[in-house]
Amino acid sequence: MIKLSNLADYAVELMCCIALKPESIRGSASLAEQTKIPLPTASKILGLMVKAGLLVSHRGLNGGFSLGIGADKISITDIIEAVDGPVQLTNCLGEDADDCDRISSCGTRSQWYRINEAVKDALGSVLLSQMIESVPDFIGDGMVDDLPLISKLIN
Repeated sequence: MIKLSNLADYAVELMCCIALKPESIRGSASLAEQTKIPLPTASKILGLMVKAGLLVSHRGLNGGFSLGIGADKISITDIIEAVDGPVQLTNCLGEDADDCDRISSCGTRSQWYRINEAVKDALGSVLLSQMIESVPDFIGDGMVDDLPLISKLIN
């Protein structure tokens, strides 16, 4: 099974929550409460998003976080890589590839690069702005209220 880490999943959810009200500065406590992500985890993720340039941190009494760039410029790959590092489906594609004792005899390694790039490209083709759009017609009547996460984050 290919699966995102919990942190990457939470990061996408937090970024969607912020992107829904891009003009607002959102505090980590209120974001954690809205998303039901534990505050220490939300704070860690928000810090990683700031470090990656996806969010801006605002200090002071009404401090918090806002988008560092437009939601239409942030891909799901950007968010995942800010939390988990490079998208890498197999160990032989990373920095530790030389540690693999099968590199010289592996008949599939070269194809894993192709597969890895396809997955990365697919994740990169989905923008944060698309993640917060209303529900497609084939799912419901197109109202945001039909999507539990989005309606929960808006209210």
